Amino acid sequence: MYKPRTSIPEISYEHCMYRGTKIWDLYVVSCLVTLVQGVILILLKKWTQPTVKLHQFLSQKQHRTNGKCIAPQSSSFFSSLKDGITVHASTLVSPKHPHGQFLSVLMFVLNLGSFVIYLALTTRPIEYCVENLDNLLLLDLAFDIIYLLHFWLRFLSAQDLLVMWLDYKTIADIFTVAPACFTVVTGRAWLGLRFLRALYILELPAVLRMLNILTSKTSVKLCRLGAVLVGTLFFYAGLIHLVESSGDPWLENSNASSRPYFLFVYFLTVTMSTVGYGDVLVYTASGQFLITVFIFIYLAMFASFIPQVKEILANRKRFYGEYSVVLGKSHVVVCGHLSLSNIEPFVREFFHDDRGEVNTDLLFLGDFCPDATLEDFFVSLSGQINFYQGLVKTRQDQERVKMRDAAACVILCDRFAADPDAQDSDTLMNVITVKTYHPKTRVIVQMLKPSSKVLVQKIPDWDWNSGDAALCPMELKLGFMAQSCRVPGLSSLLANLFTMQSEVEQKGDSWKNFYREGMYNEIYTEHLSWPFRGMSFAQASKLCFLKLGLLLIGIATYSEDNEMSVLVNPPDCIKVKRGTLGFLVASDASDARRASIYCERCHSRVRRLCRMRPCECPEFDEDGSLTSAMNLRRPSLGVLPVISDLVENGDWTKEMELEGQVTLDSTGMFHWCPPVSLEAVTLTRHSAIALALQKHVVACVFGDRGSRLQSLRAFMMPLRASSLTSPELPTVIFLGDRHYFLREWPDIHYFPNIYFLPVSVGGCGEKCGFGSPLCLDDLLAVGVTRCSRTVILTSTGSTEDTQTLLSCFTLDSLSLQTEAPTTLSPSSNTHGLDPQNTTGHSVPLLAELGNTSNVKLMNDTDGLEEEDSFPLTEDFSVGKVFSVDVLDSLMAATYFNSNVPLLVSTLVTGGDTPLLEAQLVRDNKLKGGVMTPQLWALRRRSKLAQLALQEQPLCHLQCVLYKDLFVQALDSLEILCFGLYRLVDPPNRFTKRFVITNPRSDLPLLASDRVFCSVPFHQSHLLTQSPPLNLHQTPHDSSTL
Repeated sequence: MYKPRTSIPEISYEHCMYRGTKIWDLYVVSCLVTLVQGVILILLKKWTQPTVKLHQFLSQKQHRTNGKCIAPQSSSFFSSLKDGITVHASTLVSPKHPHGQFLSVLMFVLNLGSFVIYLALTTRPIEYCVENLDNLLLLDLAFDIIYLLHFWLRFLSAQDLLVMWLDYKTIADIFTVAPACFTVVTGRAWLGLRFLRALYILELPAVLRMLNILTSKTSVKLCRLGAVLVGTLFFYAGLIHLVESSGDPWLENSNASSRPYFLFVYFLTVTMSTVGYGDVLVYTASGQFLITVFIFIYLAMFASFIPQVKEILANRKRFYGEYSVVLGKSHVVVCGHLSLSNIEPFVREFFHDDRGEVNTDLLFLGDFCPDATLEDFFVSLSGQINFYQGLVKTRQDQERVKMRDAAACVILCDRFAADPDAQDSDTLMNVITVKTYHPKTRVIVQMLKPSSKVLVQKIPDWDWNSGDAALCPMELKLGFMAQSCRVPGLSSLLANLFTMQSEVEQKGDSWKNFYREGMYNEIYTEHLSWPFRGMSFAQASKLCFLKLGLLLIGIATYSEDNEMSVLVNPPDCIKVKRGTLGFLVASDASDARRASIYCERCHSRVRRLCRMRPCECPEFDEDGSLTSAMNLRRPSLGVLPVISDLVENGDWTKEMELEGQVTLDSTGMFHWCPPVSLEAVTLTRHSAIALALQKHVVACVFGDRGSRLQSLRAFMMPLRASSLTSPELPTVIFLGDRHYFLREWPDIHYFPNIYFLPVSVGGCGEKCGFGSPLCLDDLLAVGVTRCSRTVILTSTGSTEDTQTLLSCFTLDSLSLQTEAPTTLSPSSNTHGLDPQNTTGHSVPLLAELGNTSNVKLMNDTDGLEEEDSFPLTEDFSVGKVFSVDVLDSLMAATYFNSNVPLLVSTLVTGGDTPLLEAQLVRDNKLKGGVMTPQLWALRRRSKLAQLALQEQPLCHLQCVLYKDLFVQALDSLEILCFGLYRLVDPPNRFTKRFVITNPRSDLPLLASDRVFCSVPFHQSHLLTQSPPLNLHQTPHDSSTL
């Protein structure tokens, strides 16, 4: 048994203050007072902050009442200074930044050094006099000064001061830095609570992960469990050592004993292992009480940790297996950010019934152990999907899932990541490792930022020919919403085309059934059979629609450099060639296959399309290899090839004179202007009213200086596509935070006709001219009642949608205020009336929702189905809301059809070129170009539009059924129709319309219908004509044509 030593060192030297008296209680009390005082001050600040804000609000209101708007410059200066200091401090302590990571590792090392100093000091008395500080105490004091600086950095960057103040790091600083400073003043050294530095062992997993020593989540979890056990053990050993060495205060420290620190480490280890040799005893009552508490704590910790360790070891056996390749069956590896919200739509789209039998296994490779919900999902599809725990960055884990033999590797991203740059960097690293170890494996990657998507092309072995593809859902989301500003409802129509829905039986002619019938159509690609050779696109499209029940919306052509171009409604000079790839709208893959098996001799008399089967004509032997090939070429998205007839015969100079001054970028794909500063286009409320804009676009962007960027360039590119003529370019007014737009502005300052109304931070008065997306007066100032569309975007990256919903409620209230006092009688048929003359009026709105379930909170929301499905809600069907969630299916669609991204980019952005791709890779911006015949020819692309049946040019067509409109529009106007925008059934006081995708041929038309169509560039003048005075309606029924 270890015997205690009762002798206490002398503390009454001449150079020592408080000679002969122990003052350790003063150290403890002073530290406790500091800790409690800080908590009280923080709570007082929290309690008084609402009162201060109320006082400021009342003061500003008083200034507005007096007709003044006083912006205190000193307050603004100090506020800006405070914000700047906070941002820099946050950067220095954030583990997401390199500076923060370096500081975190440094502080971990220094704290371990302080703990080593503590171990050395345990050989000295607990409290003793110091005449001169030795090297050990000086080093400890230097460390404490660094800790004090780090404490203030954490204090300045803290989002919640109370949480920061009660953190173990702050407590360690308070109870160790202050006694060290007292030692210099009093000449009295106290060992004290320096053992608190042992708690920094808890940071070991984070530090090892920053240093890339721990790469898997399993190893991090095991390290975290070990760090908790060791850190708690060292902390408690120090506490017992202090109490035993100091003795019980009420016994005047008579039972104090000086024993080594590691003796108590041994004692606690034996105690928590339940062995209890009994060779070490605790003599103080305080120590005995602490040991009792320690036993309960460690019993609870072991009860909690043992199941976790057992689960880790069990899952290691379950999810650490190796995939065995099955002959005749392919497999796809899915990795990256794997969550139920990401995986479920991908799997649902991958194994959709419309694809037929999919003989492919999905292997999910993730560096985590699935939770109960995700594991249940995997179990429900155990015959088709498997989960393997591992890291895609390691070659060993790639070999386990047979990455070399995989049909593709799909890499998903976290759309709601707080740091998009870090998320995309991690995704790029995954692509690099896959391509490094297996360069021939096809990779389909999902990126968060459009600029990161461009960087993928720099990766070695990235090859379009092997089917590699990079998609950016955020970019596509903004493109879909931008196109809906010009073509209302187009975002819902296109989203339905690229998302598979299971067809159900339709009964009746209600608008909901028409909508559901249209949304069951999807995009497919097939090589057109030999009878299509030599046809123009219009002839081929009519044949598909009338004979095969399919909608041909575009074809793929190839240039002399073997570059593929996806052309929607190309001109007649482009003919269908052997093996031409067609983009078809059909209800399922078997229907789309008719375009590849159609034979003019064998199928000309087939009336029931379901009976159409492949024939044995010799012409199909020539095209057999083309039909089954994937046909992957270097893509040149949506670009009309520079045909000599277009350049030589087209009088491009005359067209340019008629249109006026036109400046395009160097690629010829977008309208361009010299860069303009944000200050030059900034409006006040009065100047916005003075503009009196009509048919413009209002974009309300919620974001601040700390929000992640939306990349508004993707929103502006469809609105400034060169295929649009100058009269078709809508003016765009942005409402948002100035600090946010200063970050976005360099990407959009070269697009013409843009204005900006800044948000007031302090809620300044009306005469200051600041704007807010939630302020009704500001919305009226920018003319939301006269605009073509009001778009609500959010940059917060969250799923709360609070600001979006509040903006929708504000605009809905404006719709109610502007509604005319008279209403239609119940017997009147609104389907036959011009919407401009109806009494109801609503602000044209398109809102982005981060959480699709929040659509239930929108006003006048009605579900088309009992099930919870975002595309089946009324607000989505009428084109009022949109969400990036509906684009999740594109990853699966791209695997089965590598040409899907080409068509999406063609429809959304208006086109892309290798020159534009190279320029964005090099400069990440657009540059002005010099107008040439070749540059002008690139404009001559078809554009998406929406035309009213009652207006020019469709009003001259004699149409009763939809097939009449489809054929006559192609024959006389070269316009391709692909959908209807029809009024919702009465009562419909706000004249809401819904989308009908690819209507059936025998659908009767209504006079009020609007038509989704693709208009050739040379027919652009039809889009700016005035409506006729006489509307073509039959006299007996105003609801039909």
